[in-house]
Amino acid sequence: MSLDKQKTPVEPVSTTIATRHFGEIVVREDQIITFSPGLLGFSDLHRYILIEHGQDSPFLWLQCVDDADLAFVVIDPVYVLNDYQIGPINGVKKELEVQNLQDLKVLVILTIPSGRPREMTANLMGPLLVNLANRRGKQLVLENSPYSHKHPVLPG
Repeated sequence: MSLDKQKTPVEPVSTTIATRHFGEIVVREDQIITFSPGLLGFSDLHRYILIEHGQDSPFLWLQCVDDADLAFVVIDPVYVLNDYQIGPINGVKKELEVQNLQDLKVLVILTIPSGRPREMTANLMGPLLVNLANRRGKQLVLENSPYSHKHPVLPG
């Protein structure tokens, strides 16, 4: 058998990144989500990964690949508000090249006050959309929205 007919599985390229919360972790390039033009307030940082908070936890960490200190706690908004809707997103679906709606993940960023986790809030006005198929993401700003950028997560 000639070498050109042999198919060798291609290993995904991995890199080690430093993080404040998780120490050094190995990340495959195909795990990196690219947000273009970046998240609000962080337009120069585009590459992030999602890290599970715990096995059965609804919380995830959105860790910046290029800044060890930058990580956000995120959650699927249905855990915060079960009828949450972001409205028409046809332009965003096209921009993120979404072929299948099953590949589109919606997340919201949480703010957790130091020492007062019961007072955590969710930014329902700035959801993150991630195409899991191609790892492209975008943060939306919902204008004229009925939602708040400080929606309580836990009942008062």
